[in-house]
Amino acid sequence: MASIPAQFTDQSIHQQLQSARALRQQLQNQPQALHSGIEALDQCFTQIRPGDLVEWGIPPGMNGRLIPLQLLKQQIPLSLWIYHHHGLGVFASSWISHGVDLQRLFFICSDSPVRELRPIFMEDTFKRIIIDAPRRFSAGDMAFVSQQARKQGQIIFLIRHYFLSQKNGNPHASLRINTWQSGKRSFSLQLIKGPTTGRITLPYRAVAEEHGSYN
Repeated sequence: MASIPAQFTDQSIHQQLQSARALRQQLQNQPQALHSGIEALDQCFTQIRPGDLVEWGIPPGMNGRLIPLQLLKQQIPLSLWIYHHHGLGVFASSWISHGVDLQRLFFICSDSPVRELRPIFMEDTFKRIIIDAPRRFSAGDMAFVSQQARKQGQIIFLIRHYFLSQKNGNPHASLRINTWQSGKRSFSLQLIKGPTTGRITLPYRAVAEEHGSYN
């Protein structure tokens, strides 16, 4: 998903923060709980709170990003999607067609987010930060981001370009989950770590179309 309209162009991290700070003063409602309106999906996140890190396993080409996208539709707080997709941009019209409020969701490109975008993690302007398949993300980066999330009251999504495994754990993640599209009729979620584990299936129309009747 993904040319960015002028107001989303990431010319400078400081400009992004300045714009977001100004917008935050105008927004009256910044809910903190994760909510998609899809009951089976929301049940996976009932215990996720500000300060938590969620690790996602989403291999390319499997439409798995449509699942975390569901959690960015319902009156979200100011959020930032940090992406690194080998020269691809973010097509605003595509995000809008999926129901995302681009007034509240900012984008910036970085393959080394902790080194290049450190100021973002040092304040609470963005309450949700999605780190999408970073090229450089060390164990030290993970510890830093997790620590700052707790300090700033942020929820962090860390998206990996591969399926997560139970063999390789992550002590910093409160929830670890794989997502992908299963054929033409459903999406699958595999919970690796969390209050429960196992596999959940969501009907395609609940994810890819308006899901008011599937709450």
